[in-house]
Amino acid sequence: MNVVSLDLDTLSTDTANLEILKPGGVEGTGWVITFAGPGHSKAIAWSNENSRRNLRKEQQMEQARANGKKYKAEDREPEEVRRDNIRWVVAHIVDWTPVDIGGGPVAFTEEAATQLLLNPKMSWAILQMIEFLADDRSFTKRSATT
Repeated sequence: MNVVSLDLDTLSTDTANLEILKPGGVEGTGWVITFAGPGHSKAIAWSNENSRRNLRKEQQMEQARANGKKYKAEDREPEEVRRDNIRWVVAHIVDWTPVDIGGGPVAFTEEAATQLLLNPKMSWAILQMIEFLADDRSFTKRSATT
């Protein structure tokens, strides 16, 4: 029997950089964001918190069933979903090059990132970030080419 050996450190990376492209997706802006990959402590912390939140909801539904009550799911507004997406993105940002969108340079902090990305005019950049984070290839090391 042949045993295949996989070195996970050579297959994936803890962080990856994304240069945000101008709307239209061709020309770079120079704004580079470093994201935490699935094995990074920031990503693990987000995943754990999200799991705890989901487990609490499941527990509430189970308690309602056990008590013979109907469980009423919470109503969610589009703005709340948007904020959740921004929280997910920000929770995965490790750092970025300071960016000036018309009020002076903004260095990365979670609060500054949240405020910047809440601006509806930043939706084009948020979409790039979400696509990058959702793509498994973003944190997969590329094979050396000959």
